Amino acid sequence: MTFRILAVFLLCATISQLISCEKYPEDEETALKVFQIWKKEHNKVYRNHVIESRKFNTFMENLKVINELNVKFEEKTVFGLNHLADLSQKEFSKTVLMPKRRAPIFEKERYIRSSLSGSLPDSFDWSNQNKVTAIKDQGAAGSCWAFSAIGNIEGQWAMMGKPLTNFSVEQIVDCDGMEDVPKGEADCGVFGGWPFLAYQYVMKAGGLETWEDYWYCSGLGGAPGTCEVCPAPGYNTTLCGPPIPYCNMSQSCVTKLDVSKFHPGLKVVSWKAIDENETSIAEQLIKLGPLSVALNAELLQFYHHGIFDPPSFVCNPKSLDHAVLLVGFGSEKSIFGTKDYWKIKNSWGPKWGEKGYFRMLRGQGKCGINTAVTTAILDQN
Repeated sequence: MTFRILAVFLLCATISQLISCEKYPEDEETALKVFQIWKKEHNKVYRNHVIESRKFNTFMENLKVINELNVKFEEKTVFGLNHLADLSQKEFSKTVLMPKRRAPIFEKERYIRSSLSGSLPDSFDWSNQNKVTAIKDQGAAGSCWAFSAIGNIEGQWAMMGKPLTNFSVEQIVDCDGMEDVPKGEADCGVFGGWPFLAYQYVMKAGGLETWEDYWYCSGLGGAPGTCEVCPAPGYNTTLCGPPIPYCNMSQSCVTKLDVSKFHPGLKVVSWKAIDENETSIAEQLIKLGPLSVALNAELLQFYHHGIFDPPSFVCNPKSLDHAVLLVGFGSEKSIFGTKDYWKIKNSWGPKWGEKGYFRMLRGQGKCGINTAVTTAILDQN
């Protein structure tokens, strides 16, 4: 890379947060300069030079990965550097995503089935109607399922005309040891879980504290406020695997949970699932509010913007590893034609994707987005 091109790239990286350049450098000298800019941008500090050297090597590999993705997707979806760029794909899967699993099949009476009699609007979005709380960051923990479930409950609460409220994700992570042994499913704290079981936990517990009273600390990765998470009461080692071998009981659910701080009036009394028809899902999204969904997210690590439309052979719809919140839908016209999409709230922070959100192709069951759609039912009294 010539000095002139290097100077242009570094200027681009500084002004545009290392994303808008056409191609990332793959030579070590330039990549190191980009790494220094990236560390400052994302406040990355490593404990020693050995770790930093290893992280830089991973960072260099990820520059190549991002370049390859932008070529494969022909820039219809754009990928770029973000705070996850020092994680290998294996580390990303292990620390941020959940173990892969098939979508559960529920009893027939559990499903809400739509009549499909009306026509859908061209677009719809709950995130601009005071029904969706601000973007959060799960950090280095497989706790997305709890963020998805809480996001749905927050939306249901707001749909009742109540003030939009941030409820406690950490209470779910710390305290939810629910299981469905016949289905082989369980909630496993930082090792993953299911939103439908989280609803059942809230039903059993009798309520939720707010985020402010029981704040999130599981995935902070050693930052101030990090907690050493103890397994939830009832943690199923057979279904979840061994828990983290150390924890601080003073930070456990048994010590921290305060039922006197449960938010007044909030009660989950049941939950429902929506069938896989994406028109039905869109109808119920409009009718019910934001919905919990799950998908295969292994290619989303470096998503930056655009409609995510991977081929099925690289995004298995029967291999779910991430739970998110469906908030809207729309259509985009371009030189490539018109594409219908879902708008989805993620839990990887506001600097990821489209200000914490992403769009995914709608109507083809991409990455299993339509296979595990659920919502809590709240007491209306």
